[in-house]
Amino acid sequence: QGRLLEPSPRPPLSPVPRGCAMAEAARAAAPARWRPGGSGESGRGWSWLVQALTAATAVGVSWWALRPLLARLRRAKQLRIEGLFVYPIKGCRGHSLSRVELTPLGLQGDRRYMIVSDTGTFITQRELPKMALIHPDLPTEKGIMLHAALPEAASGADTKLPAPLFVPRRGEGSVAPRMVQIWDDTVPGLDQGDVAANWLSGFLGKAGLRLVLFADSAHRPISSAYGVGETAFADGFPVLLTTQASVDDTNRRLKGGVVVGAGHFRPNVHVSGCSAWEEDEMPSLAFRGPSPSSPSSPPLARFRLVKPCSRCTVPTVNPWTAEREASGEPLKLLRRFRAAELLRHSARLHKAFYSRPELAGEAYFGQNVLVEMPSAGVFLSVGDVAEVEW
Repeated sequence: QGRLLEPSPRPPLSPVPRGCAMAEAARAAAPARWRPGGSGESGRGWSWLVQALTAATAVGVSWWALRPLLARLRRAKQLRIEGLFVYPIKGCRGHSLSRVELTPLGLQGDRRYMIVSDTGTFITQRELPKMALIHPDLPTEKGIMLHAALPEAASGADTKLPAPLFVPRRGEGSVAPRMVQIWDDTVPGLDQGDVAANWLSGFLGKAGLRLVLFADSAHRPISSAYGVGETAFADGFPVLLTTQASVDDTNRRLKGGVVVGAGHFRPNVHVSGCSAWEEDEMPSLAFRGPSPSSPSSPPLARFRLVKPCSRCTVPTVNPWTAEREASGEPLKLLRRFRAAELLRHSARLHKAFYSRPELAGEAYFGQNVLVEMPSAGVFLSVGDVAEVEW
């Protein structure tokens, strides 16, 4: 009655390339009649399949090779200052400022005062969380005003606060320096007198506390392993930098149990414009001012991000209530995914640092910064933009 139509001839198939692991495995596993060169339509179909697998493998290899380039294209180019914070007395409440002078020691007025024990050892919220309720004014050449604050949501009816106290500045011309201890450093501090000491001891409930001022003639160099620079009574570096993306990611991981803000981590400079934890790999930031003459003009200041900041128990203290979080968060969370023993696997810039065995269990949030300035008179403002120098 009729005859079957013969299939249209197909173009000759190119030989299957050797050396492709997927193709070789498929060739070996296929029945003989399916293999390229086998009989019938199945053989020709298998050849097309192997060619498709080979092409897919080539695309995958190309994508893998291009990953570093794609990552460089995606990384942040600029960061915007979202917050500037000065803590006049180490461990006490700070001030959020819209504009502040930058000095080689950090932000003007930051951590120039410190509370010490009767033996001269520094005291912070690690030992006395209630220090979060001491809110001093910004210091002046005349001295500093101390204020005690109520915990957030507390009723003032049942709480008696000490009256504000002005502490006249006692400089090197009026008092002999005494040596005080901060971490491994011993530096000269200027005792600010018995009245200030009694005010602090009475409010914090610990005898023997003294208030000291960083002496104008004092020098406290940072560790030579990280560069050249000095600081006052900060833990070890002039500036601490944090990013909003990393705060947001921390809150996402906390899942609403505890909510943290930048204030839990006590930064000096808080920025936006990058992805979470991208600051880990940033070598430096260049500030060229609000209206630079050209993108290539010399920076007014440069931040060198030289050391990741290890976190103690201070972030577990609520900065507005002075209460320590019973769950141990966010430090407990940070130790689960931001410990040095985990970060060393993906780190590039600080890989050697994270690989030190003694740091394995330490958790990290934020970057310690060295300040470079060609000249004095540099001011930072909220809204200023810094270029990331990759």
